[in-house]
Amino acid sequence: MVKIYPQGKMSSHIGSLKPGDTLEVKGPISKILYKPNMKKNIGMIAGGTGITPMLQIIDAIVNNKDDLTKVSLIYANISPEDILLKEKLDVLAAKNPNFKVYYTVDKPTSDWNGGSGYITKDMVLKGMPTPSDDTLILVCGPPGMMNHISGDKAPDKTQGELSGLLKEIGYSKDMVYKF
Repeated sequence: MVKIYPQGKMSSHIGSLKPGDTLEVKGPISKILYKPNMKKNIGMIAGGTGITPMLQIIDAIVNNKDDLTKVSLIYANISPEDILLKEKLDVLAAKNPNFKVYYTVDKPTSDWNGGSGYITKDMVLKGMPTPSDDTLILVCGPPGMMNHISGDKAPDKTQGELSGLLKEIGYSKDMVYKF
């Protein structure tokens, strides 16, 4: 799946390809190695296309009957129409009691029944597992969201310092992974 951004150089290029055209890609580039039951609770905070690495881990957990990991996802988008894979996420949440999803959008429609606005401290407190050695919080999204939630990665692409809402709430650097 590719989301086409009007000003996006790569997404616009991919969107212009026709059946039969080719594109050279590199990867996958391993970021974090997920092992079943490696943590009791995994919280995920994603914005827009930041859902991509989260979905890979969600699928690994819910498709393994021996994996008892509890997963909570807060997924932020501009509008309800921008929510990628909402139907799939809703089905996964309905079929798997160990997976919960909460949506928030900046521009809700009149019939929207999820959260509205940017991710708040209250949303994180209610939607994420509490800080502990058996908790991991994964964060992926646009730079503004990353800075607000966890701080961005360091210039050398290492994890960098933890800041933002997660630090304020009491998570440590070892409990958070930034994609």
